[in-house]
Amino acid sequence: MKKILLILLLLLLIPLSACGRVKYEFKDGIMYENGKEASGTFELTIYGFKSKGKFINGLADGLLEIYYPDGSLMTKTLFSNGVYLKDEFYYRNGKLMFTYLKDKRMDIFYDDGQLVMSFNLQTGESSSYHENGNPLFVMTRTKSTLYNENNEALFEVKNGESINIGTTLKELEDGTFEILKNNKIIAKIDDKDETLTYLYSTGEKLMTTSSVSGDTEIFFKNGQTFIKVNGVNSRFYYKDGKLLYESNNGEWKFFDRDGKQIMSNFDNITDVKKLN
Repeated sequence: MKKILLILLLLLLIPLSACGRVKYEFKDGIMYENGKEASGTFELTIYGFKSKGKFINGLADGLLEIYYPDGSLMTKTLFSNGVYLKDEFYYRNGKLMFTYLKDKRMDIFYDDGQLVMSFNLQTGESSSYHENGNPLFVMTRTKSTLYNENNEALFEVKNGESINIGTTLKELEDGTFEILKNNKIIAKIDDKDETLTYLYSTGEKLMTTSSVSGDTEIFFKNGQTFIKVNGVNSRFYYKDGKLLYESNNGEWKFFDRDGKQIMSNFDNITDVKKLN
């Protein structure tokens, strides 16, 4: 008799435990709990990284945080009722790597806090910076200016026309050219008139541009590539030559010091668990 009662009890418990299971699913930008739009704070895995975020009626609301494997903060993304508002990326040392304010502004930093580039999405003005913090290349919708590390203009173009900044052109015996400003060499042109090289005030290569390939490359004083631009593709590098940021036809990617791409979007979500 006891065995029969035990079997009946087990049979009753099986459907009860099955009924208690909750299925969480993130699909098409909405968090579901047993097929219904979910609310609460959730832990999830995005591209293999542990993450945590709040959802209200299925939509992300507030901060979504993604963490490095060691638990330090990688990204913070701000949402309001499912609408994306802001991104912040961080280095493992806690320093800010990148901020993006939707439709307004983007800033990129090195892991020592130095500003690398800023871009005003409303005015179209962008600036990149020398290692000493002075502006390097400043672009607006109508004007572009290249500066050396001492904030001296090396060239300026407005509405597609070159502006006279007091430079002169000198041809050498080997067929190459030098561009001088205040009797000092600021740039050189090869004998085929294909490659233009601008210089730091101390003579190191600052920027090269090719009329053949269309490539433009900007260098740190140590000779490492800082920025490389080819058509719609642009890349920014760490001071040791590793890739920091890549933009290709409007799509951008960021990379940490180990060369891993940093993710901030809602792709490849697994292991969803409700915390509260």
